[in-house]
Order: sequence, then C-alpha cells, then structure tokens
Amino acid sequence: MDESTKKPVMIGVIVACLALAVFIWIKWGSGSKGGLTTVRGQTWMLCRSCNASWEIPKRDYFKYIEEHVSGPQVPPLPCPECGEESGYRAVKCAKCGKIFFYGTMTNTFADQCPDCGYSQDEQDRKEAAAKRAAGG
Repeated sequence: MDESTKKPVMIGVIVACLALAVFIWIKWGSGSKGGLTTVRGQTWMLCRSCNASWEIPKRDYFKYIEEHVSGPQVPPLPCPECGEESGYRAVKCAKCGKIFFYGTMTNTFADQCPDCGYSQDEQDRKEAAAKRAAGG
C-alpha cells in the first residue's frame, strides 16, 4: 500500500473503531443499572464478627454492592445481629446444611462445602453433561 492511500485507510479504521465503541457503550454500558430487575432468588450471608447467618434477596445484595463498591473487593454488608459491617456472601450446603463463606475452598467449586465436600454447582454440571451425552 502506498503512502497516499495508507492515511485515509488508517483514518477509516480509527473512525470505525470509535463508532463500534460508542455502539457497544450505548447498547450495554449505559443500561447496566436496569439489569438488577431480573435478579431473583435469595443468597446467604455470614458475619465474620459474630458468625450470624441470614438470607437476603440477591437483588438487594447486588444493589448494595453496586452502591458501595469503591475498589476491587466486594464491600461487606452490615450484620443484623451485631451491626458490624462484616457480612459476606455465603452458601448453605444442600447436603449437610452448613453455612460457609462462598469460595472457602481453593481450586474447586466456590460452593463446595468444607465439611462434607458436596457442591451443588458440581452436581448440576455433572447432570447437564450426562444429559448432553444422552442426547437431551
């Protein structure tokens, strides 16, 4: 490509990239606040200070995080028992009922129970894989 056509082509590429970036921002970036309306279900919380556990709607959990995040870490929620800001997302084991912090075990599923080793996520994936293998 000679010098006389290189500059217009580069300008065209830059303009196309900027247009694509604006399109993506308008389509997905600016509407992020509305996404919370589709979040359903409950999530468990566990206090690091007093070990109290409680359930809250996932929508409220993610809304609180969205409003209070100020860095790369998830902010703790206030504990309804002791009032300390030390409530973090937890999981209740579907097998033994233990409530533990989400992601306690390393190199495994985030919902794997530290007591009995059961993981609902792992079970769901196994069932989905078996269903796919069976042609369903």
